[in-house]
Amino acid sequence: MDAAEIATNAKADEKGWDAQKRAEQIAIEKVKARKKAISAKSNVWSLLSDILAKRSYGKCWYCESNELRSDNPIDHFRPKGKVAECPDHPGYWWLAFEWSNYRYACTYCNSRRVEVETAGGKQDHFPVFTPPDWNRSKDDNNAEKPKLLDPSDEDDYKLLTFNKNGEACPNCSDEDSEDYQKAKESIDKYHLNHEPTKKARKAIRQRIKQIIANTNKLLEDGVDMKSIQIKSNKKELIKMIRPSCTTTKFNTAAKLYLREFEDNAWVKEILDRD
Repeated sequence: MDAAEIATNAKADEKGWDAQKRAEQIAIEKVKARKKAISAKSNVWSLLSDILAKRSYGKCWYCESNELRSDNPIDHFRPKGKVAECPDHPGYWWLAFEWSNYRYACTYCNSRRVEVETAGGKQDHFPVFTPPDWNRSKDDNNAEKPKLLDPSDEDDYKLLTFNKNGEACPNCSDEDSEDYQKAKESIDKYHLNHEPTKKARKAIRQRIKQIIANTNKLLEDGVDMKSIQIKSNKKELIKMIRPSCTTTKFNTAAKLYLREFEDNAWVKEILDRD
């Protein structure tokens, strides 16, 4: 019996509450005590932000932007306080301090933004494919199937692609499939088609096209592949697709765009080695 339950039982005895009233109040007080305890230790997430940032070279785990504008960029993949899609869910409070539940997120992926054409932000959202149901306590062991892409899953990114206008799209065309729905839901919740983000991806594709055209023209003119000009072009492409480069962003989109030109042997060589 914890402190909240002891205090509530004492109050119940004093006021003569029946068993139902007593149980309801104990549940309420336990939630309050739990939230207070979590809040009291919330500074740990700020301390962890630099550690998590290093894992992605300072880029948001959801969108790969390196323009983080959040005071607290730690997102709980399974929300700790409540679940928007399940009003009676207490939140994954037992994962509040579980490091494997943390994701490094920018403001636009983690907070709601409303624009003319798009709105998004993960916040307390955690949709799942049911059945099975959500896990509601640390003792539940349902094999949850999140309807959101998880950046810590090495295969999830394959469910996304990007069109010529810089727009994130499901990689699967079957709208009834879980893969399509998971990608579609993630695009919305993570705000992946925020207008400036789309423009930035489109600009990356245009730059890649320019570099490819310039390099091929140099080769046609007889310039050696080891020339400074061509080596510089190749180096820029490598930086654009390499997540470890801290000066570039949206590297997954850049790599997909570069694949459009892999019929060029020198481009395929870059893709194969990276």
